[in-house]
Amino acid sequence: MDRHEEAVMQFLTANGDTFIAPHYEVAAGWVCPSLVALRPARKQIWVAEVSASGYPLGLVDRINQRIEKWYAPLLEQLQRLKVVQGDWSIGLLIFVRNDQVEWLKGRVKDWSGVHVLSLETASSPWTWHSSVWTEDVDFAAGAIPRKDEATSGPALTH
Repeated sequence: MDRHEEAVMQFLTANGDTFIAPHYEVAAGWVCPSLVALRPARKQIWVAEVSASGYPLGLVDRINQRIEKWYAPLLEQLQRLKVVQGDWSIGLLIFVRNDQVEWLKGRVKDWSGVHVLSLETASSPWTWHSSVWTEDVDFAAGAIPRKDEATSGPALTH
């Protein structure tokens, strides 16, 4: 696990109700996602991919193939192990550099259930709004809440 993945793991677990499995082998022969996160209170499963690359081309393929390569086998595994039930939702959190967000958005076929978040903000807990540290934080909100959002205009989160 690299320092970027560790920073994202800190962000995802700051709320106190998220469990993480780093590099969980979802299916044999496929790249393991950076993290799999479970939020039992919300009945949510999140696959998280972290990339600090200046050209995350491989990430595009993984996003486009997420349903058959990650979601289907992961849901089957977790249901078979009785970790989750059929009423749990599943989504994808992508953490990339701010300068890669627009490039990435132009290359993914379907954005349903996919949320792109700022790797820089995830790596800077001193900038997080206090809501990040509570169960109220919503990973699907499309942005990491920041302290300075109300005073300095739009934050650099996506």
